[in-house]
Amino acid sequence: MNSDDIRLARKSTRRDWLRLACAASTGAAVYLLTGNSKPLFAQSPQGDIGILTAALYLEQEAIAAYQAGAESKLLSPGILSVAVAFQSDHKYHRDGIGGGLKSLGVEPAGPEKKYNFGHLKTERDILTLARDRENGAVLAYGTLASNIKTKAILDFGANVLVDEVRHRTILDSVLATKNA
Repeated sequence: MNSDDIRLARKSTRRDWLRLACAASTGAAVYLLTGNSKPLFAQSPQGDIGILTAALYLEQEAIAAYQAGAESKLLSPGILSVAVAFQSDHKYHRDGIGGGLKSLGVEPAGPEKKYNFGHLKTERDILTLARDRENGAVLAYGTLASNIKTKAILDFGANVLVDEVRHRTILDSVLATKNA
């Protein structure tokens, strides 16, 4: 890997994540429509770096979203305790992804200085924000996981996917209960 590859891998931006998310969504749509599951990215350490960089952004954004929810003072005590537990999971994911990047010779990027989550005025707004972040992570991890070459990273990613699905399922259930 040359210095340009490392420099590009370090520059994780929302635009980079959105490109990967679009590719993931496109790949999922192609698979659902045609059954063709060809890899979206070349399976290589450089491909792993791109996937991990996007995953790191997702985890950092989720940590910030749960922090914004906790600091809003809008969450009931039970919801707050679940949000704190989910945020803890995301911190674990962030640290694992950071370790994966380091094992590939890349220094992980830090979080954005500020994330825009819109106006969070109610507990439902916060729950919807969290659920949407979890859903994006499920789609990204589920679609991109098949393109990871490094076995240890793939194993970790599979465990992260399980957490993301659990988070989304719980948030879907809570939101459905609040609608009833």
